[in-house]
Amino acid sequence: MSRWSDVIYFETKVIITDELLQEIEMPGTPREVFANKKPIQSSEFFNAGQNSIKAVQCFEIREVEYEKEKYLTYNNEKYSIYRTYPKGENIELYCEVRIGGN
Repeated sequence: MSRWSDVIYFETKVIITDELLQEIEMPGTPREVFANKKPIQSSEFFNAGQNSIKAVQCFEIREVEYEKEKYLTYNNEKYSIYRTYPKGENIELYCEVRIGGN
């Protein structure tokens, strides 16, 4: 397997203050990170399904690059991160497809 050959984009948010001094969360510039795309094991697929989650993808990245994001994009497909698993200096991000692309 080629190391760090896949590119994922974490969704970022910025907080702006409007004229009424209310803070509003807006989409920011996506953050690019190199990753390893990994297959979902059958046990993960089964366990996620027990919680009404459809596990579809796993990405491994360097743990220092993960900032507790909840969403990522890979090949123009949006994913929700439902579970993380630290593995030494790396972390696995278990994802499901975002319903409606939101």
